[in-house]
Amino acid sequence: MNPSEPQQQPLSNEEFDLLESFITSDSTPEDCLFSIEMVDGYMTALVVGPEVIPTERWLSSIWDQENNERPVFSSVAEEKMIRNFLVRHFNTIAQQFEEDPDEFFPLFEQYGYADEEEKRLAVENWALGFTVGMELAHASWKPFLEDEESAQFVMPMFLLAKITDDFDDLTEEDFDNMTLLVPGFITRIYDYWKEA
Repeated sequence: MNPSEPQQQPLSNEEFDLLESFITSDSTPEDCLFSIEMVDGYMTALVVGPEVIPTERWLSSIWDQENNERPVFSSVAEEKMIRNFLVRHFNTIAQQFEEDPDEFFPLFEQYGYADEEEKRLAVENWALGFTVGMELAHASWKPFLEDEESAQFVMPMFLLAKITDDFDDLTEEDFDNMTLLVPGFITRIYDYWKEA
């Protein structure tokens, strides 16, 4: 990727704020990915996963995974802006893995949060977004999930996203330890599919 190209430019703080404001606004469908962390986790799963998902497909699934509902944009210009922000953020994640996967950090490790409760919610949302991203290529993920050795690398996301009953048994220390595993395990998932 050429970082000098407009579509490869990382979002500025102001652009990130604009994107987050839109995602969390009433302009988006009820079943959309409802936080910036969730979108980041979703995109990460697409980047490190087993197949290339067409851009229009993963973009539409941000807003609604089942009913094809769309956001209400105030103008064509706003629609183009939000689409541009999403594609650029996706490309930024992809570029990180192409250039230095060992230095990948989820968005919740890059943000500052007001308190621990807000941080935990951000982690849960990110993990849930990752599982939604996996669902877009569900059949392709099957060999990974059916192999006991590789499947362990995705377990933190399932646990932190509260989609397994085991979450209720996690202590705060367990939660924190599981969170610390995420960046390294994501890199292992990326390596698995790259070598497959």
